[in-house]
Amino acid sequence: MLQANRRTLKDFKPIPFPKNFVTSQLGNQLILEELNYDKQQLHDEFIQLYSSLTDEQKSIFKKITSALKSKQGGVFFLNGYGGTGKTFMYRTLAAAIRSKGDIVLTVASSGIASLLLPGGRTAHSKFKIPVPTLDNSTCNINGDSDHAELLRQTKLIIWDEAPMCHRYTFECLDRSLKDLMTEKNNSPKLFGGKVVVFGGDFRQILPVIPRGRRSDIVHSAINASHIWDYCQVLTLTKNMRLQNKAAEANAQETHDFAKWILKVGEGKISEPNDGHADITIPDELLIPMSDNPIKSIVESTYPTLLQNYKDVNYLESRAILASTIETVDEINNYVLGLIPGEEREYLSSNSVDRTSKSCTQVENWNTNHVNEKLGSIGRTV
Repeated sequence: MLQANRRTLKDFKPIPFPKNFVTSQLGNQLILEELNYDKQQLHDEFIQLYSSLTDEQKSIFKKITSALKSKQGGVFFLNGYGGTGKTFMYRTLAAAIRSKGDIVLTVASSGIASLLLPGGRTAHSKFKIPVPTLDNSTCNINGDSDHAELLRQTKLIIWDEAPMCHRYTFECLDRSLKDLMTEKNNSPKLFGGKVVVFGGDFRQILPVIPRGRRSDIVHSAINASHIWDYCQVLTLTKNMRLQNKAAEANAQETHDFAKWILKVGEGKISEPNDGHADITIPDELLIPMSDNPIKSIVESTYPTLLQNYKDVNYLESRAILASTIETVDEINNYVLGLIPGEEREYLSSNSVDRTSKSCTQVENWNTNHVNEKLGSIGRTV
């Protein structure tokens, strides 16, 4: 349980830690975890994934794997808008390297993005990048730690949604890997000579700079770092999602929407402009105005809700996004009112019941902390 949560007995000071000869028999758990893959299964997965790559993707795959074989390191940026197959490329690379018994660290700038990667974690968690990250920061990793040895043995690092992070985070990792790897090969190469594949789309979210101006945001991005001078940009241009939907009835509608979104991202809508423009959303993308907007939104998103409200696939294939929790509650209450069945109410408590017999086991609990914790997750339970 501790290992699954990246913790050890050392994190709990009163608990005695096993002697060195005992822990040495266990080995480096971080490395064992990264090697705990079924190599045959990954090989079969790689064969299947590789056979589905386009010629463009195969060319990129070859360039990255050639850098791995040369053992000279290399930094790449996989550039492409949504749907061009960046995640598919990450999966193919990870399966190819891991099937050979080598270590691939897959990270992303956000927790949501990391869930799409095989074995993915956030970059700050995996590399122990400090928060806030300054221009001279280094990762919180000791040179003789298990974490340091994991990084030394890593073959490939994949970092998705890189444009979201401040350039200081990449320079922090570069600085730390140079320190760790210089001890081994006495060669302060970029990222210690590791092959690193960044990926993302500069049309999407850039680093968030509190009260920052446009110039502050631009100068905080990865392409403003000295690292970018050594980065080989590999661009994906074919929208794989559209190709997969070519046979669907609304294929043309999906194609037009993707084309419009791309123009918005590239700033080509309402040209010429000085960086500020009013963008008119096409009528076909809007839900017509009505006296009951909540009803219109639900009927547009879930047109056959009453026939499919028990169908998990139907519910998973669509969603309504809202900017405030009040709107979410309003939509949820409306939808629940449509679904037939008897209403059930489940009660909960945000304090410890001290009349309970089991209360003697929790006498030392800090009830203020319990109330605060339960209150903080009340919206997500």
